[in-house]
Amino acid sequence: MDTVRYRLADGAPAVGWSPARRRGRFAAWLLDVALFVVTLGVGWSVWAWRGWARGTTPGKAMLGLTVFGTDTRRPADRTRMAMRALVYQSLALLVGVATLGLGWLYCVGGMLGATKRTLYDEWSRVIVLERDRAGGGGRESNPPDRDARPRRF
Repeated sequence: MDTVRYRLADGAPAVGWSPARRRGRFAAWLLDVALFVVTLGVGWSVWAWRGWARGTTPGKAMLGLTVFGTDTRRPADRTRMAMRALVYQSLALLVGVATLGLGWLYCVGGMLGATKRTLYDEWSRVIVLERDRAGGGGRESNPPDRDARPRRF
């Protein structure tokens, strides 16, 4: 997939980005679950709400993954991230429960294909990209919004 077609939040080309690897996405999911449990859901929810504006979740942000809209070619906005997490992933979970896990495997099984996208990624029109680890470290490989505004902790 040609990731140069994608742009970072500041308009710079997304050079040095590629579709996220399966194990990276799984690790981000595990981090999200662990952080949700450790913070009793409250801290994770606040962190996720802030990260959704940049197309990340806490786990994805820690591992350098960003969700990009396939139609806008930019990092997903808060609305799209909320729809992806609260509607489409919940719908995939319901399909899984209703089919005793087989439907969930179908929903997530899309990650095994060439595009590495789940069914709920398709529904929400997004793709999860990661910065190339061997990237040159130039401006093009900076994460979205790094230059756009200072971070507060």
